[in-house]
Amino acid sequence: MSKITAITNALKNFSGKPLAITSKALGIASVAAVIYDSHVNGKIKADSTDFNATGDRYFKQYKQFMSTDKNSASVNKLKRVWYDIQQNFSYYHPFYKTKGYLSGFGKTLLNELPIIGLSAIALKCKKIGKVAGVLLGINAVKVLLFDVLGLGKEKNKKI
Repeated sequence: MSKITAITNALKNFSGKPLAITSKALGIASVAAVIYDSHVNGKIKADSTDFNATGDRYFKQYKQFMSTDKNSASVNKLKRVWYDIQQNFSYYHPFYKTKGYLSGFGKTLLNELPIIGLSAIALKCKKIGKVAGVLLGINAVKVLLFDVLGLGKEKNKKI
C-alpha cells in the first residue's frame, strides 16, 4: 500500500503548480508550432500558386499571340508589341503570391483549430487548462510516436 500512497501523493503534488506550468508551456509550444507550420505552408503555397498562375497566363498570352484572323503585317506587329508588354509585366506576382500565402496559411490554421483551441484553454484557464494541457501532452506523444518515429506505419517493401 505504501507504493500506491506514494504514487497518489506524487500525482497530487504534480497536479498543482507543476501541471499548470507544464500546461501553459505546452500551450505556448503548440501555438508556436502551428504558426510556424502555417507560415512555412503559406510560403510554399505562395510559390506554387505564383508559378502555376504565371504559367497559365503565359500560355494564354502565347495562344492569343499565335492565333490570327487577319493576314495583316500591322496587326501582327501590334500583337507582337502587346505580347512583349504582357510578358514583361511582373506586377501579377505579388497578387499571386499573396493569394497563395493566405490560402496555405489559412488552410493549415483551420486544420489545426483543435490544437489552437486546447492551447488557448491551457493558457487562459486554471482547472480546465490543466486538462487541456494533458490533452496537448497526449497529442505531443502521439505526434512523436506516429508522425516522427513512424510507429504503426507499414514498412516500405523492398522490390
